[in-house]
Amino acid sequence: MEQNKFLNENPEQVVIFPTPRQIIIHRAIPERAYGLFDSETGKQAGDFKKGTDGQVEFTNLDPSKHYDVGAIEGMGDEKPQFRINWTKKMRDNTDTILNNSDNLPVEYPCNYYIIDNGNNNVFDLVDNKGDKVGQVAKLTPTGDKPKIN
Repeated sequence: MEQNKFLNENPEQVVIFPTPRQIIIHRAIPERAYGLFDSETGKQAGDFKKGTDGQVEFTNLDPSKHYDVGAIEGMGDEKPQFRINWTKKMRDNTDTILNNSDNLPVEYPCNYYIIDNGNNNVFDLVDNKGDKVGQVAKLTPTGDKPKIN
């Protein structure tokens, strides 16, 4: 039987439900916490939710907004706040996917990665090809935790 490399490399599965608007992360990793960001403003939308139950749900979302999903490791009891500063428009096809889904759940179309560039509380945001598409700013005080993933 052929092995699915995608599932082995990236065990989480982010699924969007257009009506009612909700985002569910299947196979959430217990060591990680997941948060939503407003795609247009980059502002964090609510607190991070820990993946200890194997699934994380974000419900009652504003249907007029797009959201990005972020994950951090080692959060502890902190309530960190981040902001994404896009340098160019996201290059995924979220609009097309959602508008042609017939209200079926759809898998989140693209992964972006946060890279620690050694610039204190500002991190690089890169796409699947490693091209920089923006920056992420940590808005909470510096300390040992949390770590960006």
